[in-house]
Amino acid sequence: MESIREFGQADDWDQGGTPVNLLARIFRSAGLRPAWSLERRLNRRALLYWQSIKQDGELVVVDAFDPQSLEDYSAHGFMLDLRQTQTPIVCHVGPVLLEEADLTTLPVDLTAVSQRSLLGQFAGRWPEVMSQQQPVTAEYDFATERYQILCRGVLLPLSSDGQVIDHVYGVISWKSEKLPVAGL
Repeated sequence: MESIREFGQADDWDQGGTPVNLLARIFRSAGLRPAWSLERRLNRRALLYWQSIKQDGELVVVDAFDPQSLEDYSAHGFMLDLRQTQTPIVCHVGPVLLEEADLTTLPVDLTAVSQRSLLGQFAGRWPEVMSQQQPVTAEYDFATERYQILCRGVLLPLSSDGQVIDHVYGVISWKSEKLPVAGL
């Protein structure tokens, strides 16, 4: 009887004989999606993706993080650059959030983003990521001038050098209900 070991390539096995990356290769070759992409909730899917590329005890490197891998192609995502200033720079905003926050140009200083926008609500929590050194999830229920909004999101720590958190990637999803107009 043939051993399963004979079916894998040499680099599919670690020195102890444990399969490494074999399942991922099988899924890719069969055109199957990774487990994290089967999650329905966008923020949870982003967190599971982040965890799938994280190495034990290390920070996820910005270059290894590909927001385009997420099913919505990062339309509900944003990136904060924390490298050069006391105030983060919003360097990427997906088209859905860009419209919601009423931004027209990027990059933009985070202080220029309205705190009444979803982007302002979530991006303003970046200090929690720095203090906890791990992803931060949150749910909000708040009202704007015209809508009652229930939203959830996640902020994911990223690093340029693998040593220090200097970027935060966020993903936000929401449901909204139009508020009744006063006097009608």
